[in-house]
Amino acid sequence: MFKKSKKVSTDSMSVKEKLALDKRPLKYVTERDAETYTERRLGENGAVNIMDGDFVLVCSGKDIMRCDIDKVHVGFLMNLSGMTVKGLDKNSGREMSVIAYFADKF
Repeated sequence: MFKKSKKVSTDSMSVKEKLALDKRPLKYVTERDAETYTERRLGENGAVNIMDGDFVLVCSGKDIMRCDIDKVHVGFLMNLSGMTVKGLDKNSGREMSVIAYFADKF
């Protein structure tokens, strides 16, 4: 009588959607500490860059996070003011989860 729909559940954008974020200006990027539940500002005045198959968050000329574009998980915040980015950072070698807030001028 009732059919269950087969929805594909994904917690990330497609590679095509990630590529559309290239050059998107960022106001600032934060990371939440899992132990203290406080947010730490990692950088400000930056942008999203797609380079050589990498999804890179850059602030003030410094790489904040660099991940393989096909392995990084990216999703918009509910209010669309930014995005969450989760993945293995190539620079530090650790799993990171950050929130990048978009600049108003884009």
